[in-house]
Amino acid sequence: MKTRILIKEGEYRLAKAFVMDPKVDAEELYSFLTGVDRVAIFMNAEKEVDEETEKKYFELIEKRASRIPLQHITGHQSFMGYDFKVSPEVLIPRQDTETLVTEAARVIQTTTRPKPGFFDRLKGRKEWEVLDLCCGSGCVGISLAKICSNIEVTASDISDGAIAVAKENAEDLRAKVEFLQGDLFAPHKDRKYDMIVCNPPYIRRAIIQILQEEVKDHEPRGALDGGRDGLDFYKRIVAEAPDHLKKDGFLLMEIGHDQGEALRKLIKDSEKFTPAEVIRDLPGKERVVKCQLIK
Repeated sequence: MKTRILIKEGEYRLAKAFVMDPKVDAEELYSFLTGVDRVAIFMNAEKEVDEETEKKYFELIEKRASRIPLQHITGHQSFMGYDFKVSPEVLIPRQDTETLVTEAARVIQTTTRPKPGFFDRLKGRKEWEVLDLCCGSGCVGISLAKICSNIEVTASDISDGAIAVAKENAEDLRAKVEFLQGDLFAPHKDRKYDMIVCNPPYIRRAIIQILQEEVKDHEPRGALDGGRDGLDFYKRIVAEAPDHLKKDGFLLMEIGHDQGEALRKLIKDSEKFTPAEVIRDLPGKERVVKCQLIK
């Protein structure tokens, strides 16, 4: 079977299974199997594919048709231009979350923080100490560590499986990140940071069952479930973050597209932060809430 016909058949089988973007996934699976890029696929469209490759390709197509996420099959996902390993232990990094990283990096690069003292500088202390809370795959904290040179990153998650994946990503990407395991701020004790970034679970519990099968059946429920109103984790973070932020420290959190007003009110009612600013993503949806500690 020729390459183009093989991939076209893969696309047909995925479309028949109601997989989103069947053409893209059919090509991605062929690239993953053979190690060639999409340009090479086009250039070799008329090349005959051997029977063994054909068999393995359709096995991958069958997995994807059963609604196993593409990233769980390939084991990888691109985020902020970096290649991250993923597994069923972690939420698959999404482009939405790049808005959180981009805004955090902008704040770090344009805001002056107090310089570390002489002895702290001797110990290698950087200008910014950043906490990536609910780190999952580590994509947020690791990306910040790669983008910004003047920061120290600590990342934490309640899941030991997530921490294992995040550590592997940090090692592969040569990013210096400290990892702690525990429920939200529990492992941080008396530590304070210049910035806390977080992509917490924020899906309303009742909505989870109507999400795509790839999400509700294959991604970790603990990384999705934000409680009845989707705000459970935000309430805890807004209440506890002031004890873990330095003077004038920043709190940035990813939010659902319809949660901006609720977060503004939650932050205002705490009386601990500046009025919340809501940042929109590229499609124009509310995606990140940002505020600064005032007391």
